[in-house]
Amino acid sequence: MLHDSWHLVEPLHDVPLLPIPNEKLRAIIARRGIATEEEYRRFVAPCIGDLHDPITIHGIAEACERIERAVRDRETILIYGDYDVDGVTSIVLLQTVLRALGADAAHVVPHRLVDGYGLKTSVIDRVLTQRDVRLIITVDCGITSVDPVRQAIERGIDVIVTDHHLPPELLPAAAAVLNPKQPGCEYPFKDLAGVGVAFKLCCELLRRSGKKMAISSLLKIAAIGTVADVAPLIGENRTIAWLGLAGLADPRNPGLRALIRRLGMLGRPLRAVDVGFKIGPRINAAGRLSSAETAIDLFAATSEESAWTLCAELDRLNAERQEIEKAVREEAEAAVAQLRGSEASEGVGLRDRETARPRNRVYVLAGRNWHKGVLGLTAGRIAQRYHRPTLAIGIEGDLAVGSGRSIPTINLHEQLESVAELFTHFGGHEFACGFALPASNVDELRRRLEERFAAFDDDIFRREAKVDAEVTLGEIDGEFVAAHELMQPFGAGNLQPLFLVRNANVVGTREFAPDCCELTVDDGTGKALAVLWPSVKALAPDLVRGATVDLLFQIEPDGYSERGGKLAVVDARKGKC
Repeated sequence: MLHDSWHLVEPLHDVPLLPIPNEKLRAIIARRGIATEEEYRRFVAPCIGDLHDPITIHGIAEACERIERAVRDRETILIYGDYDVDGVTSIVLLQTVLRALGADAAHVVPHRLVDGYGLKTSVIDRVLTQRDVRLIITVDCGITSVDPVRQAIERGIDVIVTDHHLPPELLPAAAAVLNPKQPGCEYPFKDLAGVGVAFKLCCELLRRSGKKMAISSLLKIAAIGTVADVAPLIGENRTIAWLGLAGLADPRNPGLRALIRRLGMLGRPLRAVDVGFKIGPRINAAGRLSSAETAIDLFAATSEESAWTLCAELDRLNAERQEIEKAVREEAEAAVAQLRGSEASEGVGLRDRETARPRNRVYVLAGRNWHKGVLGLTAGRIAQRYHRPTLAIGIEGDLAVGSGRSIPTINLHEQLESVAELFTHFGGHEFACGFALPASNVDELRRRLEERFAAFDDDIFRREAKVDAEVTLGEIDGEFVAAHELMQPFGAGNLQPLFLVRNANVVGTREFAPDCCELTVDDGTGKALAVLWPSVKALAPDLVRGATVDLLFQIEPDGYSERGGKLAVVDARKGKC
């Protein structure tokens, strides 16, 4: 077993009569807050009319007025964005709309390795040597940039901040601050991604101008940023993602069309996993290793030939990113192994393979010259594998830069806020943070976090599998899979359902790739194909021909299967023979 325990969620005693034939799937949807037919309609088939009116976002009227004045007076507007997918898509959206409105709209993205995250005066200075800028609009950043905003104002430059990160107590003195999370904002949905905030600003600008532009086209870009930033796919985010992903089956943008065709996905509605594991990493790779301009250029491509060349470059950068990440991750894993080994030598009991639960409550891992572009990925993989909040820190000279990733039960932002005086820069979300600090503070950061986390209850660190329903293999037919797919897109806030089948016999195995195995399982009610992906390869010794097991699994659509889907194994334990 990879989890400490399996927990079958409490059954609903009064399941709403939603228009879905399978009772177990109907109960799963109802547990996600869907109680009426209208809520069900918005869940499985949202429309543009379900989007909220952006006028209730605090500061949006002031932002639009200042932008309209800049357009009227032919002022150069500088869009300042982050270098990840959320920032790139925000820049693309806002620049597209501003230019359609007649604005002189330029953009700049800080270089991750040279400039670091956030609004930087040094980056603005580089732009000012070439252009006279009187208005800066930040996208996916700026909410903590109190000093840079003040310095810009002192130079006669107005700033509009659009962001979605958690706001500090002191906000920048900008002409307008657009962030649904800020105090006093009455906007009904608080969890927009950065591109979601930019999208709402675009919608309001278009409404006020009377300019006709297809919102459906903007939604395709907004969906990519929303999904790739792991924003919770509930409420308005779900509407954005659902509509945008459906439209990406046949995009008109030459660059986006070339990328999706290159990935073999053109002509079918995209799933969130397609963005998370295929499109997102390639767009991100540009900003991780080089300049995000390569990704922005892709969206601006006007010919298939130029778009294809840019796609090839993103592929190359992504492959390079994978190699760099692997090297950093191996060093980080070695550090974790050393910590776990020292616990064993002190008599702390460890269990087999990846199920070992170390005494350490938080991992603060640091290495010399670890590449800044892969620290978040490294922290995320360590946190997922060992179910511990993890900070991955790269040290270069006297400076340390890091990223942190957490587990669902711990608000990492809150914990890091308690030691904020150790950082020179800090910000992020509840479960993902970025920071910088003097290298001399790393040991103190580790000590203080370990001290704080040692006081937490053990149950917070238990890896519990919450099982949505117990089923038999005979129940999983084409109708079941089709109804299951109505719950797409899956992601944070709308997790893919987890199913349990008991006493399944493994009647066949086939390895089809390194660390990938296909199983044929039979529970007496029917047979099914199940896949063991590399993330759960530790289960392989227990899933041999002749074994009887209880399986935890998710359903993945499979056009080659008679059932329309296959089982993706999440965990397994010995069944009753």
